[in-house]
This record gives sequence, structure tokens and C-alpha cells, in this order.
Amino acid sequence: MERLKHLQQLMAHGHCVESLSRVHNSRNHTSRLVEAYFYYIKECVKKDFPDIAFMRSYMGVEAAKYGGFIDTVGEVEPLRRNAFVGDCDASITCSQYNIHLCWVRHNSKLKVIATGHSRLHIDCFENSSVEVVIASPDAKVYINQYGNSKVQVSGHAECATCTLHDTETYK
Repeated sequence: MERLKHLQQLMAHGHCVESLSRVHNSRNHTSRLVEAYFYYIKECVKKDFPDIAFMRSYMGVEAAKYGGFIDTVGEVEPLRRNAFVGDCDASITCSQYNIHLCWVRHNSKLKVIATGHSRLHIDCFENSSVEVVIASPDAKVYINQYGNSKVQVSGHAECATCTLHDTETYK
């Protein structure tokens, strides 16, 4: 219950009034908290909320089951929505006709292999780095690069669209 009370207190201090009821209704379930994070991800990223210390303390490894990878190392199974935050050093393989959305933040490193007819949308921020290997000419990768993030694309690079933004985060 400590986690929910703390999050409610933080959100009550001006983060996002709209998300307060969704967080309250999470009833301390990590799955619902991660769902709220993804639903309001643009505002969360813009305001760096919840911050990485909070995520480490109150969400931790339990969030990975729902796509919230915090300081994760190694190969992970991609979900529809994936947030790599903290000091991740992870890799995912996207295949078949699957669509994946990824947010890469802080000092995270992510290696992505795109095969088949997969579709991948990646937003990278802060000091993150993303390496994308497009193994299939039918795969498509769309990358939004913010701040000091680094992106490297290899393989069928013509299947990637990379947009550089001159801001640190979403406007």
C-alpha cells in the first residue's frame, strides 16, 4: 500500500490530474500502474515522472512482465509496448507481423533485430543508445531521436525512418 500512497502524493502535486483516478484505481497492482504509465507516456516522459529512483523502488523487476524494463540486462521477449529505463543493456527480436512500441530512456542501451514483416516504433531520449539490425527487407522501423540519444541502423537500412528532434523530449 505504501507504493500507491506515495505515487498518489506525487501525482497530486501537479504531474497529471487526469491520471490520478487511473492510478488510484490501480489498487497497488503493478500491471495497472504500468498501464497508466503507458497511457500517459508522453506527459510522463516530458515531466520525467515517475523518476527513475521511484521506478526502481516501487516498480522494480515486477514491471518487466508488463513491458516496463528497469535496469534490465540481457535478451527479453518484446511485448506490444516496451519501456527501457534506467541502465538497461537489453536486446529484443521483433518478428513475423508483430508491431512493437519502444521507449528508451536514461542510460539504456537497446539492440533490436527486426525480421519478417515486423513493425517497430522507437522513441529514444537522454543518453540512451539504440542499435537496430534490420534483417528483412519487409520489416519497417520508425525512430524518433531526442536529446543526446544515439541510433545506429544496419542491415536493410532503407527500411528505417529516423527523425531527429531538436528538443530533449516531447514538446
